[in-house]
Amino acid sequence: METRRLEIFVALVDAGGFKQAAASLFITPPALSQQISRLEKDVGVALIDRTMRPIVPTEAGREFYFRCRRVLEAMQHITQLLDDERSHEFGRVRVGIVPAMMYSTPAKAVRRFIREHPAANVQVRSIATSLLIDELEQGSIDVAVLLTQPDLKDLSSTTLFSEEYLACLPVDHALADQEEISFAELRSERILQGPRVANPAGYDAVVAACMRAGFSPRTLEVMGSYMDHAAMVSAGMGVGFMPESLSDIHPHDVVYRRLVNPSVGLTASISWFERRLDSVGRSFVRHCITELSDLEGLTPTEGES
Repeated sequence: METRRLEIFVALVDAGGFKQAAASLFITPPALSQQISRLEKDVGVALIDRTMRPIVPTEAGREFYFRCRRVLEAMQHITQLLDDERSHEFGRVRVGIVPAMMYSTPAKAVRRFIREHPAANVQVRSIATSLLIDELEQGSIDVAVLLTQPDLKDLSSTTLFSEEYLACLPVDHALADQEEISFAELRSERILQGPRVANPAGYDAVVAACMRAGFSPRTLEVMGSYMDHAAMVSAGMGVGFMPESLSDIHPHDVVYRRLVNPSVGLTASISWFERRLDSVGRSFVRHCITELSDLEGLTPTEGES
């Protein structure tokens, strides 16, 4: 049974006459009457008492009228949901972001996406890299923004941008007056790093840079965010490292200086399983690739696996 005939029947009952209903439907009264007759033939009972003026539904017609309205309202809701789906407004995306990037540009990209897609259900989770990779593989999150690229079967990954580490020093440190600091000058320093599991690529890059400068680092593993590490630098616990995108956040009594010979960078990526994403998830991935590959002051890079 076509919903168009249901719409015509409801319009007829609401209008109380063929002429009025036909005018509201932009059809002729004979055409409307023909459609009602076909509907009555389909359901096998008379729906309209044509002897009454204004016309009224039969007892069966009244019950049919109320059911028709519920069906048409449900169809309207379904149509709206499909329209929202096509416009990327309906759906859910569960995003995992490593804590280091919750203070910087990826978090801003998420905020812009939420503002542009107010009806979307966006959930954000921030935990260590290894845990995010596990949750991505298990399906607990849909998209992961990381400082590494996981090696998982059927996983899609795109590099977003690269940026450099800055050295984080106490303001009264002997090297604080220099514009640039080489890794060799950190030979005697105690180097603060988070646990390797939190950022394997960044941790290994710092160790490798020290080794290339001719020494094995005295590493003190400390918990917490980069901001927590900077606070420990301020307390005299050692020297640390800060992604350049976080350098505007300046704890008391520390300075940031550029690292050279060698410089050490971070590479951010976004990873997802294509088969798991609805339209909002796919829209979110495209948004992040666009937003985070065009960041001023960072180095955009591309690549997909």
